[in-house]
Amino acid sequence: MARVGSLSASLLVVFGCWLGAGEPVAVAEEVVSAVTVKPTPRRLPRVPEGFSIEVAAASPLVKYPMLAGFDHRGRLFIAESAGKNIRSADLVKNPPNLIRMIADTDGDGVFDRSTIFADKMTLPMGALWHRGALYVASPPNIWRLRDFDDDGVADERTILVDTFGFSGNAASVHGCFLGPNGRLYWCDGRHGHEFRDKAGRVFSKGKAARIFSCRLDGSDVQTWCGGGMDNPVEGDFLSTGEMIGSVNIFLGRPRVDCLVHWVDGGAYPRFDQACVSEFPKTGPLMPPLARMGHVAVSGMTRYRSTAFGPGYRNNLFTTLFNTHKVVRSVVARSGATFRTTESDFLVSDDPDFHPTDVLEDADGSLLVIDTGGWFRIGCPVSKVAKPDIHGAIYRIRRVGGHRQKDPRGAFLDVARLTPQALARYLNDPRPVVRDRVIDRLAVAGLDAIKTLEGVLDEPSPPAGARKGGASSRRRIGAVWALSRIDHDASLVGLRRALSDSAVDVRVAAARSLGTRGDAGATEILADHLVRDPSPAVRRGAATALGRIMQSGGLSGTGTGSAPSVKQLLEASARPGIDRFEEHALLFAVIRSQDAAATRPLLADRRPAVRRAALIALDQMETRQLVRDDVVRLLDTDHPGLQKTALEVIARHDGWAEETRDLLESRLAAPDLSESGQQIIRGFLLAQQNDESIQALVSDQLGDKTLKLTARRLLLDVVSRSTLATLPDPWRRSLVASLSHRDDAIRETAVRTLASRGLRGPELASVCDDPRQDVMLRVAAMRAWAGQPLVGKRFRLLLSQLETRQPPLQRLAAARVVARIRLDRDQQVAVGRHLRLAGPLEMGVLFKACRDVSDPEVARAVLESLENAASLDSLDSAVWRRALAELPPGLKKRGESLLARLDDKQAERRQALEQQLANLAAGDVKSGRETFFGKKAACSGCHTVGGRGGRVGPDLTTIGDIRQRGDLLESIVMPSATLARGFRSFTVVTTAGRVHTGVISRETTREIWIRSADLSETRVVRAEIEAIKESETSIMPRGLDKTLSRKQLADLVAFLRSCRAGNAQKPQTTPASR
Repeated sequence: MARVGSLSASLLVVFGCWLGAGEPVAVAEEVVSAVTVKPTPRRLPRVPEGFSIEVAAASPLVKYPMLAGFDHRGRLFIAESAGKNIRSADLVKNPPNLIRMIADTDGDGVFDRSTIFADKMTLPMGALWHRGALYVASPPNIWRLRDFDDDGVADERTILVDTFGFSGNAASVHGCFLGPNGRLYWCDGRHGHEFRDKAGRVFSKGKAARIFSCRLDGSDVQTWCGGGMDNPVEGDFLSTGEMIGSVNIFLGRPRVDCLVHWVDGGAYPRFDQACVSEFPKTGPLMPPLARMGHVAVSGMTRYRSTAFGPGYRNNLFTTLFNTHKVVRSVVARSGATFRTTESDFLVSDDPDFHPTDVLEDADGSLLVIDTGGWFRIGCPVSKVAKPDIHGAIYRIRRVGGHRQKDPRGAFLDVARLTPQALARYLNDPRPVVRDRVIDRLAVAGLDAIKTLEGVLDEPSPPAGARKGGASSRRRIGAVWALSRIDHDASLVGLRRALSDSAVDVRVAAARSLGTRGDAGATEILADHLVRDPSPAVRRGAATALGRIMQSGGLSGTGTGSAPSVKQLLEASARPGIDRFEEHALLFAVIRSQDAAATRPLLADRRPAVRRAALIALDQMETRQLVRDDVVRLLDTDHPGLQKTALEVIARHDGWAEETRDLLESRLAAPDLSESGQQIIRGFLLAQQNDESIQALVSDQLGDKTLKLTARRLLLDVVSRSTLATLPDPWRRSLVASLSHRDDAIRETAVRTLASRGLRGPELASVCDDPRQDVMLRVAAMRAWAGQPLVGKRFRLLLSQLETRQPPLQRLAAARVVARIRLDRDQQVAVGRHLRLAGPLEMGVLFKACRDVSDPEVARAVLESLENAASLDSLDSAVWRRALAELPPGLKKRGESLLARLDDKQAERRQALEQQLANLAAGDVKSGRETFFGKKAACSGCHTVGGRGGRVGPDLTTIGDIRQRGDLLESIVMPSATLARGFRSFTVVTTAGRVHTGVISRETTREIWIRSADLSETRVVRAEIEAIKESETSIMPRGLDKTLSRKQLADLVAFLRSCRAGNAQKPQTTPASR
């Protein structure tokens, strides 16, 4: 029997009113006390063998919990929803949400008392208890809540930081989190912020997402890093002070949710968000640590106890809202950053189980918070709110694990201990006790400094000694206590810690000295910049030096043993340097704002140093870079310098014409490399609005001596162009390319002209020329989308729908048929063909029969579908919509057909469960052949390792985020699990044209619809009458009918093998040689 709460008869009301920041506030204290009842969980999630899971709290004790944090007494403060989906304006007007406090009064692991600590909150997204106060991010503010009389109800609410934008979809401020340096940190989504000082002057403003920090009183607000990502949710700190966080929509198309190593000054994706320009960049945007896929990452925690076993200590646990999981990440150093290995730790089969937070209790157990079914706004999977599902809190323990006595140190009166006595507990096995001791030593201030220095002077144990890790943990604790003592005397010990034998101690010391802006540490920091064997320490030293430079404590020209801009730039050019160390070095130079010291390095003999100097000068606020500085750097064979120079030029209006000589010489080179092509392609697309660049492209394409590789490259630029109207010379070049001898060039020209609807006699001749490849002729017919098609062309399309044709060829022909304007007789002919349609093209071909309200069309369609072998490949939702348009006399037949479809769909779900149970262990090599083969045609839409189409999601790392059952369901029933960013859209234009496919790219003026035959259609936004997201995947159904049981097992095995650590290498195809 487990204990869960029941509502008591009492409701205590504390009278008063909240007058503003720092004033008393009225709170209705709802007390829920415990009774013993049978728990009624819907289904307990699964955990690994050797672990147990139980309900720790459920309704009515808690309802809709979101994120939470413990205080030093073990009370759990929960940011709790009222179970309503409300937009921001109404949340501010009438805030319904709250902070709940629950307690386990008898210590059995099940919470049994609940109190509303603070009501009338907008959307609280976290809870941090520190030094007698609760710090909460609840938009549009960061709050401090205090309970002076210890009755479990907040007596004072103080706004520490404001104002943040928010919409009500939870992609806003999250936190707070306590850094080991004693500062508050929080995350902010991409809704913007505006901070004003007491005089009302704006001192910080922006639209981008950010990680912020401030002092405990809300002063000294700083940006740690930021970017164009949508929603950073939570962050946690390693013992060294390095920060790892969870973030949603870190990348856009396809959507990728990630774990990220947040570094000081880092500019992170998304690439397609203009607000990323708010940050100085040191090169490419910073990469993710772990790609999770479209999973909606939420709360996370670093596991610090040994209760789960030594292999779990310092692991990360992250909740995945969409996929109903908690994932375990094993973290290891990799250069100046980290690498992780992910595995499922908790898995639920309940579609209404939505984990939003995970946190470690003092005894080493894990609490997992399930928010229930209420959330809908902006949620990609919870389309319907289910407020009747209240959620719960689960506790996970190691079976037979050691139970820690007094895990919170309740019997340890730290306030009465001397610094010497406190220092003995810096190595305590209880993480909560260590945290309390570190903070108490910091509060002791000057009285504790000598003791802490003594800890740092203790000899390290010999290499391999069993307690070596514990000893370094003791010294790290001393570092963080000194870091929080705001007195110059504490800096001496921190400088000494830079010489510690342990890497983690040195990293923590560098972080602390940078936070404190210690100019006296520059010499030793500079020495570590060059001599330290650890990339992580070198990164930390560079970051610290940059902060000191920014605060005015160091000159960029360098004096004595102090580092100079020259040394920082030279260090950034070190062979084999990784992106994170390079970033720290270049960001330090940018922070110095010392253009005078940086400019001479543009003439350095080493191209890598010139590149580093160029990046730094371009990103300094002084903006002293001139065109001639950059143009001179184009005269190089160093690809990195050349690419950077072109990128800098692309950001300045009027500079592009200076690149013509260089581009012409590169295009004329006989050995234009892949990397060289990428550089040129990126530059030309960035500068496509520049008339000089447009002229360069058309002049080169008009040159008959142009090399084949260069011609393909330039035509690719034309095909990718987002210009609303192609320049006439570009159009003429496309038309001329229709007769080129090279197949790839002809195909690019055909697809580009067709996607833009640029019909003409030359393209018409391609359609009608029997000497041309038949699929090229079919592709050309796309230009007549929305137009009637003459008889011989229509007959050609029908011939490509015959069962003897390859599946992907039939699918491409079906998509063209679905786009053109068919008369009634043609629709009848297509309707009759449905009887023979294969599972891949059935759904697409059905769309061509638009006029099912016409009796003849309807009869042809019904007769075919009633006898179609691939009927179950037609989505029942599609037929349900068509049913409404059938003539009255055919309605009953249509309803019977719908019942058959519904029955078949139910059968498929049952068969799916059986298939999964009987799915044999497949062969990865054979599965790869199936994936890239013609029968399944998977690679026509999906990429693995750079090979394949780009209609659907890139599957290179799909094995990291999908289990066998998930993969099988996606193959058998693709509409059941639609990936965000790859949902099909139906767009209707003012001219009456209908386009269906994935939105592959978009600008402020137009969108591009990509179909499964890889063609793209540009639609001007001003001409869009309606756009609707489809519930149906554009991935064809019926692959389980096309493939044998073995082939299906092999395909699943191959997809499971597609992981980040086992990335499939791209294959060279004839068109790319």
